[in-house]
Amino acid sequence: MTLNKSLIALAIGAAVLTTGCTTTPSSIFSTTNELKATEFKNVIDRSGSPEYMRDYDFDDHQRFNPFFDLGAWHGHLLPDNDEGMGGFPGTALLTEEYINFMSNNFDRLSVFKDGKKVAFTMEAYSLPGALVQKLTSADVTVELTLRFASNRTSLLETKVTSASPVELVWDGELLEKNHAKEGKSQSDKTIDQAYPDYDRALVATDDGLTVTFGKVRATWSLLTSGDSEYQIHKSIPMETVIDEHKFTSKASIAGSTTFYTTYSHVLTAEENQAEQANIKAILANPTEYLNASEQRWEGYLDSGLTNTHATPAQERVAVKAMETLNGNWRGVAGAMKFDSVTPSVTARWFSGNQTWPWDTWKQAYAMAHFNPDVAKDNIRAMFAYQIQANDSVRPWDAGYVPDLLAYNTSPERGGDGGNWNERNTKPSLAAWAVMEVYKTTEDKAWIEEMYPKLVAYHNWWLRNRDNNGNGVPEYGAARDKAHNDVDGNMLFTVKRDGKETTYAGIEKYNKILAEGNFDHIEVPAQTAVSWESGRDDAAAFGFIDKDQLDSYVANGGKRSDWDVAFAQNRAEDGTLLGYSLLQESVDQASYMYSDNKYLAQMADMLGKDDEAKEFRGKADNLATYINTCMFDESTGFFYDIRIEDKQLANGCAGSPIVERGKGPEGWSPLFNGAATQDNADAVVKVMKDTSEFNTYVPLGTAAISSPAFGPDIYWRGRVWVDQFYFGLKGMEQYGYREDAVEMATAFFDNADGLVQDGPIRENYNPLTGEQQGAPNFSWSAAHLYMLYNDFFTEETK
Repeated sequence: MTLNKSLIALAIGAAVLTTGCTTTPSSIFSTTNELKATEFKNVIDRSGSPEYMRDYDFDDHQRFNPFFDLGAWHGHLLPDNDEGMGGFPGTALLTEEYINFMSNNFDRLSVFKDGKKVAFTMEAYSLPGALVQKLTSADVTVELTLRFASNRTSLLETKVTSASPVELVWDGELLEKNHAKEGKSQSDKTIDQAYPDYDRALVATDDGLTVTFGKVRATWSLLTSGDSEYQIHKSIPMETVIDEHKFTSKASIAGSTTFYTTYSHVLTAEENQAEQANIKAILANPTEYLNASEQRWEGYLDSGLTNTHATPAQERVAVKAMETLNGNWRGVAGAMKFDSVTPSVTARWFSGNQTWPWDTWKQAYAMAHFNPDVAKDNIRAMFAYQIQANDSVRPWDAGYVPDLLAYNTSPERGGDGGNWNERNTKPSLAAWAVMEVYKTTEDKAWIEEMYPKLVAYHNWWLRNRDNNGNGVPEYGAARDKAHNDVDGNMLFTVKRDGKETTYAGIEKYNKILAEGNFDHIEVPAQTAVSWESGRDDAAAFGFIDKDQLDSYVANGGKRSDWDVAFAQNRAEDGTLLGYSLLQESVDQASYMYSDNKYLAQMADMLGKDDEAKEFRGKADNLATYINTCMFDESTGFFYDIRIEDKQLANGCAGSPIVERGKGPEGWSPLFNGAATQDNADAVVKVMKDTSEFNTYVPLGTAAISSPAFGPDIYWRGRVWVDQFYFGLKGMEQYGYREDAVEMATAFFDNADGLVQDGPIRENYNPLTGEQQGAPNFSWSAAHLYMLYNDFFTEETK
């Protein structure tokens, strides 16, 4: 195999980052051509001037898009006005599980000549992997280039060009304002008043400045260890004066000078100690680290931008997706045992190193094409907490992959985290992602490593989520304090006449359902079911707004059509394992179909012939069941089915739940290749229907005809890019590639901000294209990248 220049550079860059090696010949980094990265300036708007620690947008997410890279735990912005010139505003700190801004301007450079401040004009822009500022005056120029050198340290190169002596002055100030939404303050307290234990302090050091932070354990907003620090180290001598939360540093130079600054955010004393050696190595050989970063990104672009037939706009979206995914990459920290990729570094509930399996499978599938090592580690990070038979908390769930891992474990596991979640898992697409990593790396050891973990996960579904034992697992909820009392009875709350009463027991639940004397029933297990599907509050699981339900009943429907039933899953010895929704979901059955196919392929590779045969047999049975039981001839679509008291004559557990409307679960048999051609033809006809799914931005999460449809409802209307991609791949697989490309083009043309410099969003309004949900969202980025890869090729021109 021949290694290209970029892969060699990546390997050298990794060695520099790991060892601080200084023996690499500089010529290896030289290039006679302009860097590919320079073609992609300002793909994402990285400018901003935060005035609050939590400077939120309309959806309670940080409203600016700082530059993060290499798994780092802090980020930087470009100035959006002349006041920020010479610095990188809005230092963003990841405080374990949340993003909080530390400052507006911090370490901002001004230049004085003959006692007067030099007036510059500024050019500021981002590149993949860098932030750049060029400051120009008649006789002094300054060029600043910032890149990341380790997963805790960024590196700034400052080139000052002057024919005569100048004085350099840096200043900075910590933020005092606490919380705003769309620029309007949401709190009358300062940061110090809201978090008195934060105890922020500036300390001058021999070569820079340190910001120290006290210990705060505010579960839902700010978490610090008491030993976290933000450090500045400079290669140029200077004098620093501190005034409470402000500082000024000065240095004089005789003329043109290049110097370097490191910015480090460490979360613990152990990290601090370990990072000092990295900082020392970086400042000893700064150009090597800058070159390593530069070439690392050239490698990403060389590996990732392989579609020579995409338009420039489509290629920029692909780069935006790559920047987004790498920006959401977090270096190992806290309870996490590997690097991971979070849903969004700037989102209120998705930051820090919070990691979900559903997101992981999708992120890894895309990153396998340009950053396969992180793709592997992201998957490893999830399986590091796969439940073992000797687990101290839930040994009955051996093979289970919890829904949400984070910096801090739950109290049950000895931590104080509020986000860690073991109430449910996510759909079984892990083998799909593992196989894609193998396809891009040809690493058989990767298959050997992952296969037993995937088999254990597969077997868990059949043991703990298949209530009727027919090989078609249901979505459900784990045995958990959120779902059951100490005796194992399912918890639920009945709302009636303005009052709420909590009960326990499935029998009681069924009795109240039958009586119908209630306004609403809140079932934590039902919420977990929807989370487990990855489609929160989808109509398929009985979720509908009250006014929609009233309209449905007024038009002749039954309220009971939206009731859901549950069953306890128990081991042979009677141990409660958890709960299943008495409903077989067509998307989960389809994912299990492809899970069997991929596991069979892996078993073939590993010489496990009997296991391969068994998995293929399971896949064949699932395909037959899906097409026999889950397809409705009258509407030409696939649906979930209710599990009834007795098996139907055709061997099905029940009949399709047509009354709740059509959703993206209906094209999952196409995406996974389980549908017959005739059934696929009928589904594609529905997908192309402008009165169903073929909207301004196509393929929303509920058909327009659905009783629960709303263009602004989370999973009952909005367009999610993963389900959109699954739909197009399903269409392609069954001979409708041209139609899929037409929809892909409509999405790129109509999704607001996508081809401009706005961040990639969580979802989009199907009727208007308006952006919605979290910005800088990883799984949207992953599937946008795959759309670029798969649907804008020569084959479609």
